[in-house]
Amino acid sequence: MNDQERPAGPGPGEAPGEISCEEAFALVYEFLDGELGAERNEAVRRHVQKCRRCYPHFDFERLFLDYLHEAGGAGVANPDLERRIRELIAED
Repeated sequence: MNDQERPAGPGPGEAPGEISCEEAFALVYEFLDGELGAERNEAVRRHVQKCRRCYPHFDFERLFLDYLHEAGGAGVANPDLERRIRELIAED
């Protein structure tokens, strides 16, 4: 059975507290934002450390969020862009 077919929770040969790829993917943003409880955070961290399928996905998302954070702190939005967005919102 591959990771996409695995049921949620520990399967045969998995220790209690281990999670599936699907569970890890579902928790990616909460994990990266530090919004999980200690036990769930640790389960995701252990999974990502050993899973060759999930690690690249989590690493990409972490780098993307870091980029957004850095870009967001660089200044305010372009005034023309802001005006166009407000006009589009007002049209609806």
